[in-house]
Amino acid sequence: MNPRKHSKRSRILTLILLCIVLISIPFFPGAWKDAVFFSPIQILSLYPKLKKESFLDSILERFQNNYYDLGYRFEYLMREMPKPETDKEAEVLGKLFTSSIKLKQIRIYDYNYRAMYSSDPKGPGFHKGLRLLGMQVSKASWVEDTDGFLLYRNSSGDLYLQILKEDGDRIVQEASGSKKSFLPRDFSEGILYWVYKKKEDDSELLETNLNPDSTLLPNAEVSNSEESKAMIHALLDKNSKSQKILIRPVWEKIVADDLEIFLSQHRKTRAEELLLILSAFGISLIALICGILASRILFTIRMEHRFSEREEVVQVKTELVRLLGQFREKTK
Repeated sequence: MNPRKHSKRSRILTLILLCIVLISIPFFPGAWKDAVFFSPIQILSLYPKLKKESFLDSILERFQNNYYDLGYRFEYLMREMPKPETDKEAEVLGKLFTSSIKLKQIRIYDYNYRAMYSSDPKGPGFHKGLRLLGMQVSKASWVEDTDGFLLYRNSSGDLYLQILKEDGDRIVQEASGSKKSFLPRDFSEGILYWVYKKKEDDSELLETNLNPDSTLLPNAEVSNSEESKAMIHALLDKNSKSQKILIRPVWEKIVADDLEIFLSQHRKTRAEELLLILSAFGISLIALICGILASRILFTIRMEHRFSEREEVVQVKTELVRLLGQFREKTK
């Protein structure tokens, strides 16, 4: 067979195969493409794990720091005046705090630690712990300052609010007990959770982003009684234990100190994830084989092209030798 003809056929065959693949891809079923090509990448991604860890850190901080939720309440009251620029505006903000949450005393300091407003007329003109002693307060955090007061720095870092510790403890005590979450929806999106505090005989519900009085079982009424609360905890604990290898438990139980946290994230079953991962490896193997075949075809085409070039060079040289021979014979 002529090498040139073989080379042309190989090129044509390669182009035909490439065109067939490019043309057929848009006609693949959309669900099949999403399941096989994209889901395995999401399964192997660390994003769900990092999101869960960040969520857990926030939950633990909330219940290990007694004044964490009080900071949310302060931010809510400051939403209409987040950054007072004058002492008059700071006075309006201070009186709003006093009337809203019944504070006995409040002082507001600016970013230079100067007192913009004080409900106590004899209060200091600046905060000595911040200005002189170099005390540090993180944004949206509480500390007990050098004078025994509670000091809060707002989320933008421009204001410091000082209140009596007894006021802070009173507000925290009034807000104790089970409650629904008021975390930002986008923060806990896709995550359902229950937080319990372990006691000697039972567990106390502290917070959930579900309705604590909702029906968890079909055709079963759950009332707001101690018996129903114990049943909910028992159901959560039971469904946090894996019964079968390929079936993931509905809830994941995390124990930290005296807290029990039940988390639930929307995920595919282990069997589906295993199938998708195997599909991903299968596609990778097919792509590898196709790449090897393509490289072999390309190598063959290049070698045939090189041999055809050498053949043309040899033919030209042979023709030149023949012409030179004829020329010599005619010149004799």
